[in-house]
Amino acid sequence: MKAKIVRVRIEEGKAGLFYATSPDLKGLLVAEPNIDELDAAISKSIADLYAAGGEAVVVTKAQDGDPDFFPWVAIPADVAERAIAQTKSRGSA
Repeated sequence: MKAKIVRVRIEEGKAGLFYATSPDLKGLLVAEPNIDELDAAISKSIADLYAAGGEAVVVTKAQDGDPDFFPWVAIPADVAERAIAQTKSRGSA
């Protein structure tokens, strides 16, 4: 698996909650009372949904100018581990 972009739409509901859904990741639906908690829940939910499909991922928010969606990146854990190991080995050389 390669890294995947997961576009997330965030909307504020009438009950005072913020909701996150994604057209890229079926089943992603998160609701929290504030944006900070929503961001943490989005990251965990993306990782959990990939884990349910047998893929361990590291999730991080990305920067983009799209006004409708916020991009998140799901990086396969083994790819992230190799990249970290390579960075460490270059730093100690």
